[in-house]
This record gives sequence, C-alpha cells and structure tokens, in this order.
Amino acid sequence: MDKRVHYYSLLILSIVIASSLYLSWTTDRGLGDLTIERHIIEREPGRTVDFMIYSPKEPNYEGPLPLVLTTHGIAGSKEGMYSFNIELARRNFTVVSVDLPGHGDSLLSFELDDFENMALDCLAAVEFVQERENVDDSEYGVLTHSMGFQVSIALSHMANAPSTYAAVGAVADMGLGNEIQYPGNLLIALGEYDEMISTQEALEAIRTATGNESAEAGITYGSFENGTAYKLALAPTDHVFAAIDGEIVRAATTWLVRGVQGEEKLQYTRNPADQVFVYKVIAMATGVFGLLVSTIPLLAIIGPPLGGRPSGEESDEAPASTRDSLIISAIIGAVIIIIFGATSYATFILESVGLYWPNSMFATGMALFFIIATLGILLGFRLGLGKEGLRLVFRRAGLYRELPQMIEDLAKGVVVALIVIGWLVGWMALGGLPSQMEPWIVFSMVRYPVGMRFTNIIILAVLAIPFFVADTAWTKGLLFVDRNWNGKSFSKKILFSVAARLAVSAVAAGVMVVATTALGYIAGSMVLLGLLLMLFIIISALTTIVITFSAEYIRNPWPAILISSFILAWVVISAIPLI
Repeated sequence: MDKRVHYYSLLILSIVIASSLYLSWTTDRGLGDLTIERHIIEREPGRTVDFMIYSPKEPNYEGPLPLVLTTHGIAGSKEGMYSFNIELARRNFTVVSVDLPGHGDSLLSFELDDFENMALDCLAAVEFVQERENVDDSEYGVLTHSMGFQVSIALSHMANAPSTYAAVGAVADMGLGNEIQYPGNLLIALGEYDEMISTQEALEAIRTATGNESAEAGITYGSFENGTAYKLALAPTDHVFAAIDGEIVRAATTWLVRGVQGEEKLQYTRNPADQVFVYKVIAMATGVFGLLVSTIPLLAIIGPPLGGRPSGEESDEAPASTRDSLIISAIIGAVIIIIFGATSYATFILESVGLYWPNSMFATGMALFFIIATLGILLGFRLGLGKEGLRLVFRRAGLYRELPQMIEDLAKGVVVALIVIGWLVGWMALGGLPSQMEPWIVFSMVRYPVGMRFTNIIILAVLAIPFFVADTAWTKGLLFVDRNWNGKSFSKKILFSVAARLAVSAVAAGVMVVATTALGYIAGSMVLLGLLLMLFIIISALTTIVITFSAEYIRNPWPAILISSFILAWVVISAIPLI
C-alpha cells in the first residue's frame, strides 16, 4: 500500500483528535457562557479535597447564585459529571463538583463504605464556595450518580444539609447493608434498563419514600415548601449511560431549579430541552476513537523501518482447520471472561483479609487474571492442538525463535512501542494536564495518569505482557494460515474466529453481570466488576485489531504486544479507584 495513504490517514485523524479536544474544551464552558475553576483545599491535615466550580458568566438571576453539589459514583470523577455540571451552571447555579477519595485527582485512600468522611469532604468544598459574596449560603442542592447517593444520605444527617436531592442510578444501599432513610425533596432518576435496579425496585423505593403504596413514575408527590416532594423519573437507558441521558439530565436540572431556586424560576431559566453537553459526548467518543485508531497508521509508518525483518514462518501448514479455529476461539473467549470474574471475586476475599496490591483496587485480581488467563490459553492450545500444534502456533507467530533473534525483535519492538505510547500519552497530556487545561479534557475510558497511577500502569502493563503473548499466538499463529489477504478461506477464518471470540466474551460478561445482580451481589465492588468487564470487551476488540494488523503488516509481534499491554493497563488504572 502507498505510504502516502498512511500519512494522510494519520494527518486526518490528528485533525479529528485536535478538533475533538477543542469541542470538549468549549462545551465544558457552555459554548462561552460558563467559567470553570479548579481548587484543592485541605479539610484537615493530610486530607485534601479536589473539586471544580462551574459558574455562569452572566447569570439571569436576582441575588446570590444558588449552589448545587455534584458527586460521582464508584470509578467516576468530577469531570465525569460534566453533563449535570454544564447544564446546571447554564441555569443560574454555582456548581461544585467533587472528586471522592481515590477518584479523579484525589490520591487519598478509598474505603468503600466510609461515606461520612466522603460527605465531610464534600461539605468542606460546599462551605468553601459558600463564603463567596455572590453565592447563596442559606441552602444548596445535591445531585449524585450511583453510589454517590450514599454520600448525599450522609449529608442529609449533617447540620448543613442539602434542601433538595437528585439521585441518578440509585435507590437503596447498593448491597452494603445500610438502612436508607429517604430525605425530602428527592428525585430518583433511573434507566429503564438499569443492570442493577429493576423498575419494580424503583417503584418500591418511591412508594417507601412517599408512603403511598400506589405511587407511580412521572408524578410529583408532596411539595417542595414543606420538604415532602418526591418523584421517580425513568428514561430508556442503562446504569452507566444514565449520567449522559438527555431525559435524565433534563429531569434532574428541572427538579433542582424547582427545589432550590423555586417553582417560579422555571419560567426564567433556559428551556430544559436546551442542552449543549451532548457536544462533549460526541467530542469524547470521536476523540478516543481517533486517538486509538491513529495507532494503526502510525504503526504502518514507523513499523516496517524500525520493526526489523519479517518474523514467523511462511509455511502454509495450518495448525488447525477453520472449524477447529472457530471452536478454540469461542472457548478462549468464554474461558477468559470466566477467569476474569473468578479472579475479581478472589480479590474481594483477599481484600477482606488485607492481602491485596497496595494503592490500587482490583489490581491483585488483574494480576491473577493475567497469570491464570495466560496459562488457560496455553492449556487450551495444548489440549486442542497437541504438543506439535502448540509449537507450530508459536513459530508461526514469531514467538518461538533463536534467542539472539528474539532479543533483536524485542528491542526493535520496544522502540516502536515507545513511539506509539508516547504519541498516545502526548495527546492526553495536551488535553489532560491541569496546568494547561481547566478542566481536564478527558477522553472516554482513559485519563492522563497522575501520581502513583502512572507507576501502577507500568507495573500492570508488564504483568499483561505474557497474556498478550498468548493472545498474539492465537491471532497470528492460529488464524493466519496463508498470506493471501484476499483469499476466501483466510477472510472467513479471521472473520468468524474473531467474531466468535468477541461474541462469546460479550455474552459471558453479560451473563456474569446479570447473574451476580440477580443473586443480590450489587455492592460497589460488583458495579466496578461490571464496568471493567465492559471496558475489557471494548479493549479486547481494539487490541485484536492492532495485533491482527501488525501481525501481517509489520511481521514483528512485539510492538503490538507491548502497545496492547499498555492500553489495557491504562484503561484499567483509569477506571478503578485507588485503595
């Protein structure tokens, strides 16, 4: 293929990435209507609170601006609450968005049920902002997502309690065993397809809160004046995407205007349907897609001259038939997810007795996963192909060579991988360094690593290398029977084998999440497991593409192995809270 195509592709993708960063940046500011500040305060010696303040530049409001606190759920961040932060600030609120311990910029230890300290952190940020002359210090509202609801419950018992509550994606204690006393002026906003909460559970919650056994969704019960207003709002979305669903954002912002500003202010505020946050959704999705896909033309440009001579055998001898490859691929897909779930559950047990990798929740489980999954793939090859078939797979993948040649391939692979990783981190630095951008222009799934997170990414990436060695053996050694990209047998084998693995993985992940929810295991740790499963499926698809591409175009497997290891570790460490 003409190299100019790769250069043009990289140029176009770079423009897409840069445009997405700018769109994300300007949307955060309400397309020019908002100002954003980043603050760090010390609530008590050694305990800092990271938060952002969103304010309208020209508020259409008489008197000091009312305040709303927003708190995220597990594996979230203050930046992740952007839909609510933007739309509330555009409706004459000063919005304080806080990072809970171990999330976002916070490097504090995260304790799953330490909601009182989390609430005190949030209250410290609220009272810091309430000292401003243009901010109302008499009352405030709170909007939460998922487990952030527990923080608002803790706040409701404090002297400076919120007057109005909007709980997105939560109705109860999330399996933590805490008794819930629903505060007044509460909106419960859920997705109809929430993986953790059924519609019936949501109805039971609103009926318990109102004391009305016939209460239904979509109706406001009680009144804001005497603190007895309750409502259940449902939208066609699920748990994760509830935070960026237009109907839920509209319901939550309207509720807070009614409860904090007053019913009469609805006629003066923006139309609830006038929303701009969706541009940031588009920007982040486009940006992360462009960033990750850009690794392919970049590999095509730097790979051949730096990757060395072709590795792997050119023999047309097939280690397995198309049918056998399909079966083995499907089994690998299922086994990997089963191992993922088992090692994650083992982490719960290890953490309960104090045996876990310090500073990173689930890292112990991920380390166990990489070890056991690697052995599982190799065992699958051994049982399915026999001893000679296993050797042939690794020879075909370029992973079974003379030691000097392996060292040379690895050294060249490290050079290529470092360039690609530098490309990825460089773009993230442009849109993610606090000193350069406020707030961080976070991409979906990943954020610029700070503090110990960067160290944890490197450690986890190293642990992931054996897994991707085995994965590369599956992709290149098992599937690539010939070198004819246009051959029907090759196309069918690649298409069906990759599809079988990813499809079975997705089904297995779905079954695992549904089963654990049905059994009542919906505590915060299981929520995080579901999130990691979803991210793992997405990254598996990406890394399979990268490995497939590099296997045939670069012929050196090591760049793809190292890049895939880094990307997976980056996504995992970005998603999990510190502990």
